[in-house]
Amino acid sequence: MTSSRWAPAAAGAACFAAAVTLLVVTVAQHRYERAFGLRMAGTTAAYVTAVAPPPPPPPPPPPPPAPRRPPIPRGRHRPVRPLPPPLPPPAPPLPPPPLSPAARTFDLASLLTQARALTTLPGWSSEVEVYFGTAPLVDATAPPLSPEDLARLATGARWRNGVALVPLMDRDGEEVVGAVALRPRPAPHGPLPGGLGFILPAAMIAVWWAAVTAFREPSRRSRYFGAALLLALAAYLDVRAAARQSTDRWLVDTRRLLQEAATRLPPPRVRVSISDLAGLVRDAEIVTGEPGESAPRRIRVRGEPRAVVAVLIGQQRWIELRSVPAEIDAPRWLIVLLPCALLGPLTILGLGWAERTPARRRRETVTAWGFLAPATVHLAVFTVGPAIFAVYLASLANVPALLRDPMTWHAFVNSAAYALYVPVSIALALMAALGVHRYRNHWGGRLVSVAFLLPYVASVVAIGLLWQAMYRAGSLGLGRPDWLSNPRLALPALMLVSVWAHVGGQMLVFLAALQAIPQEYFDAARVDGGNAWRRFWRVTVPLLRPVTWFVFLTGVIGAFQMFTLVFVLTQGGPLPFRSSDVLVFRIYQTAFGSQALGVASALALMLGVILLIFKWPELRLLRRQTRHA
Repeated sequence: MTSSRWAPAAAGAACFAAAVTLLVVTVAQHRYERAFGLRMAGTTAAYVTAVAPPPPPPPPPPPPPAPRRPPIPRGRHRPVRPLPPPLPPPAPPLPPPPLSPAARTFDLASLLTQARALTTLPGWSSEVEVYFGTAPLVDATAPPLSPEDLARLATGARWRNGVALVPLMDRDGEEVVGAVALRPRPAPHGPLPGGLGFILPAAMIAVWWAAVTAFREPSRRSRYFGAALLLALAAYLDVRAAARQSTDRWLVDTRRLLQEAATRLPPPRVRVSISDLAGLVRDAEIVTGEPGESAPRRIRVRGEPRAVVAVLIGQQRWIELRSVPAEIDAPRWLIVLLPCALLGPLTILGLGWAERTPARRRRETVTAWGFLAPATVHLAVFTVGPAIFAVYLASLANVPALLRDPMTWHAFVNSAAYALYVPVSIALALMAALGVHRYRNHWGGRLVSVAFLLPYVASVVAIGLLWQAMYRAGSLGLGRPDWLSNPRLALPALMLVSVWAHVGGQMLVFLAALQAIPQEYFDAARVDGGNAWRRFWRVTVPLLRPVTWFVFLTGVIGAFQMFTLVFVLTQGGPLPFRSSDVLVFRIYQTAFGSQALGVASALALMLGVILLIFKWPELRLLRRQTRHA
């Protein structure tokens, strides 16, 4: 129970948690607004470059004037005079002054018209300015762009004081000839009156429950935990709404630019092509579409979420503008929002524990948690957090598509077939353990055990490269083609490498189990007349059964997780048969090759379920062995 002296601290911690959560939401909203501004400014720059024509070619120079000749005197009564010297040629005209890079790229009058036309687009949600070099075109009274800022744009777009500034490049995309500045207009952040989101009411509820818990009803801390979780949920909803809003605003504004470009890009009486419009949105996709709703919507394309809006670019001509929705990255903010929202309840729990615990024990506990804190944070950030995010990405919509994909079942069959090497390696490891155990006091037994153990402790990549060289040299000296390039032999070749690499570790486990069997059991069997074979089947095998099951389950789990040998030796091939394409390599190819992170997460979750099926009996076996130890 929290005493009166801890109550102000608990209430202050709750207020601090609510304020920090509000700050995180505000930062996230500004980040998504910044992302929209930079993206929309880049699209506007591409639009201006496409629709603004280049300057007209300079007129040809006038022809040089014909040389003037003096008149020739006529008549015999006049004496012939000598001709005067010829007139000097006229001086050549002065060359025109060199044009600026902007003047060589754009016609100033046309660029001025196109820039000011942006402000007349209906429903345009941003303020835009186009710079011809450093001179503003939309608002002539605005201050010019400094040469330093124009030079900095050569390294990329910039965000300054709520304004996105992107370079306007020449036709070749090599030189900065101007800039486009775009300031997003304020937009409501939530459905509540005044454009407010859910975070402010949730923060007020959380602070109120914290005050009630601290001052009046300390025993009802669970309600404050519920209020804190409500605060985290409201904060996440506001962040997700901001992310969705940034994508929707870009889709709507870009639709207006595409409709304008459809009327300005083609010559008269020529229909604009989709490829010309696709050049304006390099970070999105344009496909032929059908009449649809005016508001953006969400669909799935090949199992991946997409934000889509229909665009009318001509008479009965519709296209679809597709983009990756920004809200698919919103769950990563939960990693920050949850700790901030739970800061208040955890503080109240800590204060209650501090009141009940003696001072010396408090110091010891705080010191212990101080040492454990780095490892705990590392585990939460790099293990628990990504696992939760992978479960989120593996939505139910990806599972049916995954089950219908024949490549999934092909990889599953290959993994199951690859796991068949485990019984073979167990048999060889048991034989090696029996031999080493029999000659354990001889130097030969120690040498054999070291020889078997070396591949197990070696790097898997080094093992793969070694066997790759042997296979390419003629398949272990048999004079046959490379087994890794044979569709029927690629997977057995990998199984052979795995047997060689894992026999040593399995032998070590069997050797430890053999040394734990009392010698009296073998002596009693020998007295009863049992030969070596009967002693093996009636004494050794039954006593090794738990260890054998443990080695088998561990080997199968490792076989289903196999990736390195496939990556080094076969890359899932040989193509096109993919006879060595296993589950983990299929996850890698789907995530980093096709960039289908949702499908890859669903496949990883499916693999996790398979591993849990084998892990559960292994844990029960270990628990039983621990209980009997």
